[in-house]
Amino acid sequence: MRIAVVPAYNEEPTVIQVIERLSAFVDELVVVDDGSTDRTRELVQRWLPGHDHVRLLTFDVNRGMSAAYYLAFTHLRERYLAADLPGDALVFTIDADGQHELSVLDDLEQVMLDGGIDALLVRRDLTTYPRYKQLGNAILSRWATLWAGSPLFDVESGYRIFRLESLVHALSFYRGYRYSETVEVAVVLCRLGYRVSNDRLVPVPVYRSRTRLRDVVIDLAAIPAAAFRVRPSRRGPRPQPVRPQDR
Repeated sequence: MRIAVVPAYNEEPTVIQVIERLSAFVDELVVVDDGSTDRTRELVQRWLPGHDHVRLLTFDVNRGMSAAYYLAFTHLRERYLAADLPGDALVFTIDADGQHELSVLDDLEQVMLDGGIDALLVRRDLTTYPRYKQLGNAILSRWATLWAGSPLFDVESGYRIFRLESLVHALSFYRGYRYSETVEVAVVLCRLGYRVSNDRLVPVPVYRSRTRLRDVVIDLAAIPAAAFRVRPSRRGPRPQPVRPQDR
């Protein structure tokens, strides 16, 4: 089963093109409008009829990318724990701005399945990015590698595939602030012992970035904080769904 999560904030020019392509690829699609002030929500609402496998979640004001992901993942966790979704469902996270190369989705899924991977974090080809962006990403990735105990080459990448069961487990150890969700979940999954891959290089069709210097500072602090929360004494059992016969 394939599920895609698409956070969107003021993505009027591209959001319909992205979700239209994803709609045909996945079994379920969750779009989160993060308090857009343009016509993003209106366009998605007009597109929804006839797409019964698509859900629109919303914030009335902008809460940030991490909050948008947390809302969608919490929704999926609740359905998993209610035995409405299988643990081996694949959750794709895709940006609504067109910066993720969708033509490689099948290839990425096959890499994940063949390798028995729990989380595939796509490594973006950043050669077209400004040098300061490349340097910032390299510093954050090396810092994350130190705390995760596993190699992470592009820890800021939002282009990812998770096994739902592992994502639900990781969600117990982080929340995310502004853009820190991407770095936190990567570190948490590694610390929990899941198989995480971050070496599959994929080109970036268009350059988009809303992160600022303060986001780098937040991420630098969020990485060790996430690692500390997953210390062995706090891990506990993995969340398990409640089957109908057990209710």
